[in-house]
Formats: sequence, structure tokens, C-alpha cells
Amino acid sequence: MSEAHPERRSRYASHRYDDDVLLKVPILLWLTLVFQVRHLLLLGMTFLPTTGEEIEVLRNLVRPELTVADLPAALVMAAGFRRRRPCPRWVRRIWRRAREILTLSILIYLGLLFATLAGSGLSLRDAIDEPLLASLLLSLAVPFYLWRSRLVADVARDCPESWDA
Repeated sequence: MSEAHPERRSRYASHRYDDDVLLKVPILLWLTLVFQVRHLLLLGMTFLPTTGEEIEVLRNLVRPELTVADLPAALVMAAGFRRRRPCPRWVRRIWRRAREILTLSILIYLGLLFATLAGSGLSLRDAIDEPLLASLLLSLAVPFYLWRSRLVADVARDCPESWDA
């Protein structure tokens, strides 16, 4: 633990820390990351060997133009998997900016989505179905979670470059 942040030492229970004495990434943050890379995950699933019928539903959910918004979040997810003491420089640089990068990912998604909806020629009422509405609402909730959670802020800061940092 860093001596510069002694208040963090007692802020969280011991189960919040891993074997490297780093704050564990909360499950809700992992779920947020999975949500934010959903287009890439769905696209990847469409290449799985199947009979084809069950994958057709997934193919209809994938909008390739929206996968661009998943790329920044995929970087954060990769950094999250590689986060351990001592944190490699690239992991530290990404992880410490995780909230900003994930917010950027959401903004890109919303911008691309609204551009796609505007170009569809349909009214918003007709263009937005239930899955899309759920995605929109969750996308709006993510930044609130990222920026209101003290735990997320502390986890994002907790990526030391050495064992004694």
C-alpha cells in the first residue's frame, strides 16, 4: 500500500484486496466492461461453428458500425486482465484513465447510434425497439456508476509501478 494514501488502507475490508494487495476490480465494473464490448463479443460469437440457425439471431443484433465504440473499452478490459503488481507501464497508463476511456466509449457509441438512427429515415419511436432502448438506458447509466463510485475511482488509481509503491 502506498504511504501517500494511508486512508485507503482502512477504507475497504480485506476481502476487497487481492494477493498483490491491489484493490480487486468489482464485479459490477467487470459487467460494465462486458456490456461495453458487447458488439465485439457478439461479432466474435457469430464466427463460432454452429448449425447457423441460433447464430442468425446474434447476427441480427450485431451492428458492425457500432463495434468501433467497443475498441476503447476493449483496451480497458485488456488492462484489467493484466493488472497486477507491478503494473506494466501500458497497463498503468490505460488503467489510470479507465473511467475517461470508458466514458469516451459510451459517447462514441451514442454518437454512432444517433447518427445511424437519424440516417434511417424512421421516427425515433419507430427506430428504437426494446433491446435498443435497454442498451441506451444502460449506456446512460454507466457514466454515473463510473464517476459516482468511490470504489471505482480507487481501483482505477490502484495500479502501482513497483512492489513498494
